[in-house]
Amino acid sequence: MKLRSLLLCAALVLQACATAPDEPSDVLVLEDGSLFFGDAAGKGEVQQRLLTQFRQWRGTPYQLGGNSRVGIDCSAFVQQTLSTHFQIKAPRTTAQQLKMGDEIARDAMQVGDLLFFRTGYSTRHVGFYLGDGKFLHASTKVGVTISRLDDLYWRKTFWKVRRVM
Repeated sequence: MKLRSLLLCAALVLQACATAPDEPSDVLVLEDGSLFFGDAAGKGEVQQRLLTQFRQWRGTPYQLGGNSRVGIDCSAFVQQTLSTHFQIKAPRTTAQQLKMGDEIARDAMQVGDLLFFRTGYSTRHVGFYLGDGKFLHASTKVGVTISRLDDLYWRKTFWKVRRVM
């Protein structure tokens, strides 16, 4: 009888472990190990569409001029995301994307706004604002990822915000 109770108890424990809930779909672990809580605060459909794109493309390596899951650059990632999830036709290059929409103040940015960075004398970078000081982009170091705007590099190179949605 004791053996039967022990086996039943062990089976229940193992089943509970095997069916433990996954990480909630709106919680993501970022490249720096921090957590990003998606729509928990009600940021809405734009953020959810951006997070869907992130889940589909996460880890895709950066490739200058790339436009596929084999490799993609920042402006192609923006172009693909706008087309796929928002039915917005965007130009291919960062220089052309700088002319889209309306320029707005940094303190007025909203989820989905395009963020632009001056990363070199003539090089530019672009990504999407996700809220909570985070942005989605195709990074030259880790590919498609979510980064923090308060990171020293991004803080130093931050340039413009454009609203296209």
